[in-house]
Amino acid sequence: MINVDFTLFVQIAEALVMTFILYHILIKPVMKAMQQREQHFASLEKETQELLNSASDIIKKYEEELAKARAEGAQKRELLKEEARKVEKEVLSKVLKEVEEYKNKWSQEFNSQLEAIRKDLQGRVEMFAGLIVERVLGRKV
Repeated sequence: MINVDFTLFVQIAEALVMTFILYHILIKPVMKAMQQREQHFASLEKETQELLNSASDIIKKYEEELAKARAEGAQKRELLKEEARKVEKEVLSKVLKEVEEYKNKWSQEFNSQLEAIRKDLQGRVEMFAGLIVERVLGRKV
């Protein structure tokens, strides 16, 4: 059984002093270290979240710039294609014009040579007629 005498109060005082000493020597520093650790992890988590948000914003901005650059590239490509078509039409029209001129020149040369040959043959009609008669009849006329 418990005897209520002076030793009980001494043991209660010892327990309170030990609790006070242990609280200040062990529990308080451990709790302080745990709070600091928790605050450190909270700050790291906050910093990590900020970095993730920043990275997300940077990726979004990058994708927007990339889409903008692609759109500009497509627009420039279409402009270049249109310019190429115009140049192609100009070159093709020049070539067709040159071909037409060459054809007309050649046709004129051919016609003039043909006319010269006709005139030459017209001048020799009597000679050819005489040769044909000579060959057909077998005698000279």
